[in-house]
Amino acid sequence: MENKGPKKILVVDDEKETVEMITALLELEGYKVFSSRSETEALKFLEVERLKVSDSETPVDLILLDVMLGDRDGLDTCRTIKEDDRLKFIPVIILTVRASLQDKINGLNIGADDYLTKPFINEELLAKVKVMLRIKDLHDELKREKDKNVLLAQALEKRYSFGNIIGKNARMQKIYEFVTDISNTDSTVLIQGESGTGKELIARAIHFNSTRKNKPFIVANCSAYSQNLLESELFGHEKGAFTGAIRRKTGRFELAHGGTIFLDEIGEISPPTQIFLLRVLQDHRFERVGGEETLEIDVRVIAATNKNLTEEMKKGAFREDLYYRLNVIPIFVPPLRERKDDIALLASHFLKKFSHEKEKDVTSFSPEVMQIFLAHSWPGNVRELENVIEHAVIIAKQEKILAKDLPQYLLQKPLSGQELITLQDYEKVLILKTLEESHWNKNQTAKRLKINRSTLYGKLKRYGLIKP
Repeated sequence: MENKGPKKILVVDDEKETVEMITALLELEGYKVFSSRSETEALKFLEVERLKVSDSETPVDLILLDVMLGDRDGLDTCRTIKEDDRLKFIPVIILTVRASLQDKINGLNIGADDYLTKPFINEELLAKVKVMLRIKDLHDELKREKDKNVLLAQALEKRYSFGNIIGKNARMQKIYEFVTDISNTDSTVLIQGESGTGKELIARAIHFNSTRKNKPFIVANCSAYSQNLLESELFGHEKGAFTGAIRRKTGRFELAHGGTIFLDEIGEISPPTQIFLLRVLQDHRFERVGGEETLEIDVRVIAATNKNLTEEMKKGAFREDLYYRLNVIPIFVPPLRERKDDIALLASHFLKKFSHEKEKDVTSFSPEVMQIFLAHSWPGNVRELENVIEHAVIIAKQEKILAKDLPQYLLQKPLSGQELITLQDYEKVLILKTLEESHWNKNQTAKRLKINRSTLYGKLKRYGLIKP
């Protein structure tokens, strides 16, 4: 295990006496202690210190964070740290005078690693610090081993893969080349394609091949919130901005500062929110909901949609000026039915993945299964194929996937007069089949379809799908 001098601990507390007491206690144990009196000061310190260490290191080894920082909630500060890819592996011990179990649970739920109730016994603080630093050492050691494995995997990576995107189809190969060309620009990208084609993977590939790769990559699903909640989610809100706004909230644009924000399902946002978004794209400025302070951000925007935005503009549902702001660099991801030469490659990839995850020795497909795969239209695209392989691996009783291991709907021919014509037809049938296989358990259905529950509820309402 590496030893690089004394462990570095950051104490964040607005009470001078508390900071001085903790600092003296920790320094007597040989730790190097830094202190900050506010969230802004703490985050600025971490940013400066991060520049002094390598990408594989964290700026400090542990953070002691008071839950009350003046008019700021320390839990928000903890959330900000844990959502930052550069800082999320730093252990955080919450210091709180709140004795309720729910407050402690809230802290742990947002990523805090432990908590300590004030006033505390010195020995209790030192014991928790030692445990957290030991866990951090073990994590760092595992990460170093993982990094070695990653480097080895990259060296052995097959020519037909690009990060987590897999495909030898000529159209996919052009997308790989295009992603490489555009990654180091800051231009806005609009990725279009059906649900399940891997639009978010392409967005991540753009980010992690760019100069912003060490900055945050923040995802916002625009279909998961109502208009008011979406504005709060994107731009944040001030305390008291609306009923239930008991503290200031940092929005996703603010969290993405310096990095990339991925706006998924951009075609679902309401016209009023489109106006707010247009201003951000034009001026890189916005105000939190209920706030007057204008914030400036440096962020690259990548948006995605499975809707035809040209048709949405004709219907008046999507602003033309916003469309042209988003569509600076367009990427269209072809559906799986138009690149069937990728099916065998993707199926093999998912077979290896789920065989490993489920700890089963399943290594191949029967010829009949591959014929079924090639004949199927894959309305759910790559996501549907992934779900099918996971199902088959779980059911399989031998080393080879057989037709009987596949979901039942793949083995049934469409009923006469029920030919599927539109994408909506395919999506409706896929959702219905998954609901039936999950015994109408909506949580399980959403997980299998790899969408969030609010998106599923919206589609159930749209298609009028009701449990019999």
